[in-house]
Amino acid sequence: MTTLEIVTTIEAAARLDELLWVVLWQPLGLPRDIRRTFRLEGEKFEWLAQEHGQAVGGLVAVSSGDAEIELRHLAVAAHAQRRGIGRRLVTELCRIAQTKNCRRIHTIARHTSSQFFKKLGFQTAPGQAPIHPLFLQHGITFELMERFIEHDT
Repeated sequence: MTTLEIVTTIEAAARLDELLWVVLWQPLGLPRDIRRTFRLEGEKFEWLAQEHGQAVGGLVAVSSGDAEIELRHLAVAAHAQRRGIGRRLVTELCRIAQTKNCRRIHTIARHTSSQFFKKLGFQTAPGQAPIHPLFLQHGITFELMERFIEHDT
């Protein structure tokens, strides 16, 4: 059974960092501590999905002001993909966004994950996605995506 845990301890943060590195950045040759170089300003939201004490998924988001949340990182271990873990993590973020009266969640999605986000109600957002030469070397491009949060009236 997969459990979702809010990251509140140094140990859980270390497990999340390791998972993000293994899934997202190690294949590109980026250093293990790469996440420390990313700037997050605003209220941070971090979850870790675990099975039998092992990290299998993780999500990092930050309140980006103006009643918006930016989904910064989403990763699911290769052996745990296609089992709804990523969906659960994003659904939990949407639930939190609704309770905080956020109107929009936005992300810069790798082209390989844009269909996943579309299945969860995201759409292509206006604007130009960033171009990262290191990612381009690996054939990775990006798409700006957003999901508007519905609120009961």
